[in-house]
Amino acid sequence: MPTNVRTTERAYLEVVRFLLFMAILLVGIAFSVIVWAVLPVSSDRDAASVLVDVEPGLTAKQIAALIADAGLVKDADLFLILLRVTGTDKSLQAGHYLLSPGMNAFELIEALQRGRAKTIPVTIPEGFALKQIAARLAREGLVDYDRFMELAQDAALVFGEEVPLNIPISSLEGYLFPDTYYFSASQTEEDIIRQMVGRFVEMVSPVVQDRSEDINLSLHEIVTLASIVEREVMSEHERAIVASVYLNRLAINMPLQADPTVRYVMTEERSRVLYRDLEIDSPYNTYKYNGLPPGPIASPGLASIIAVLEPADTDYLFFVSRGDGTHQFSRTFDEHVRARRQLGY
Repeated sequence: MPTNVRTTERAYLEVVRFLLFMAILLVGIAFSVIVWAVLPVSSDRDAASVLVDVEPGLTAKQIAALIADAGLVKDADLFLILLRVTGTDKSLQAGHYLLSPGMNAFELIEALQRGRAKTIPVTIPEGFALKQIAARLAREGLVDYDRFMELAQDAALVFGEEVPLNIPISSLEGYLFPDTYYFSASQTEEDIIRQMVGRFVEMVSPVVQDRSEDINLSLHEIVTLASIVEREVMSEHERAIVASVYLNRLAINMPLQADPTVRYVMTEERSRVLYRDLEIDSPYNTYKYNGLPPGPIASPGLASIIAVLEPADTDYLFFVSRGDGTHQFSRTFDEHVRARRQLGY
């Protein structure tokens, strides 16, 4: 056989081998990508569930983006390709879905084909303390009150060593974000706490990160003070003014003397704080102890947190209730005494 023919055959075989190698390589890469796309985002099968609301009329592409935005799949485009390849892109149903990052892509698709999941709407108002949150959830049949309280007062019982908040106490008081939730009867107390803390992180952390340096307070201190403002204020326009009073007092090491912190440790349910209550020996009693209490006394809403981050520019140090939901503010103790007399205290 002529040399040039053998050379041509060898060249041809080399090309074939190269193309075969490339084909195998591409198939391997494609297979790896598919496996990567199908695997769960989290290796923890008990990872906190996420409620996803798929509205009627959404396309498969929009649903894939929604699922990706919720942190349930690694890539929206790959999830969409999987939907189309499996022929399930036309059979996805609208509804409320409780989905976990521990579910793989096929489990997510199966869930999205089943339709509306049964959920229980629960509104947690701003200013609710843990015991009030637990009572409301228990009334809806979603939690055992005692177990919820035990877990919520020790973050490690819920999150282990991966608590998503850098806070100096174990209690999650103040960090279960007030909002309207859609819970499933199948959720555990841990699931519900994780969901509410997750909502806090989602709503509050970006706001605090952008502004906290301006007032030189930690996240925990901001939430603690905001919880006091939340329990003190009834009139929306007073939030930033009340926050300024407490910040002014902190700046000169003056006791906060905030009635809501005393109510927090009172054993008797009573709206009015009596003089004997002011003697309760607790670090939460801001009449006896200077500075902020050890932690929040309730779950503040975003408005109260922003009020602490952006307080009014005042030199007020005192305020007294007018009895109509508003307060009379004073700069000096003498002004404060006169205001109390005028209001009948």
